Amino acid sequence: MRRLAYGLGALALAYGGGFGLFIAEVPNRSAQDQTRTDAIVVLTGGRQRLSTGLKLQAQGLAKQVFISGVNPDVEPEELAGFGPNGKAQIDCCVILGYAAANTLGNAAETAAWAKATGVRSIRLVTAAYHMPRSLFELKRAAPGLAVIPHPVFPPGFPEGSWMRAGGLTLLVSEYHKLLRAWARSIVTLGEA
Repeated sequence: MRRLAYGLGALALAYGGGFGLFIAEVPNRSAQDQTRTDAIVVLTGGRQRLSTGLKLQAQGLAKQVFISGVNPDVEPEELAGFGPNGKAQIDCCVILGYAAANTLGNAAETAAWAKATGVRSIRLVTAAYHMPRSLFELKRAAPGLAVIPHPVFPPGFPEGSWMRAGGLTLLVSEYHKLLRAWARSIVTLGEA
């Protein structure tokens, strides 16, 4: 019985310590890095992500925007209202990726697109709570790709105060998803 108690205690300690490390990796401030990249990659999942990516492109931080995980029913012109330069920006500078349905798919789709187009550096735009898992999956899919994280802070997860705004439940859910991705990477590594 004592062994079981010690085992459960060690498991709880590992879980809690891992969660603490995960929280430390979640950005709590907007990106200040103004380094220019080959492209901006936006992972779908929120209006703020798209408008931020288009705004960054309009500011000259990259020539093109790749949007991963776009619903197959969405047409490019439907996105014109999200950016500062409307339809002209969408027509010249935005590439839509329709293949991804989740974060693992986003990473695979982005890696394939970057390789096919010769993109070597990206600015990754996604929600702050989603950034650690997105970076984990992307580094596995495209290890040579340079990535500058650019977190956005959606409603319910405000910049600098997400703990007070009920963001803890969202973080626990995202931590569990990261644990599953990590476990999948170990199993996949063992199969190679």
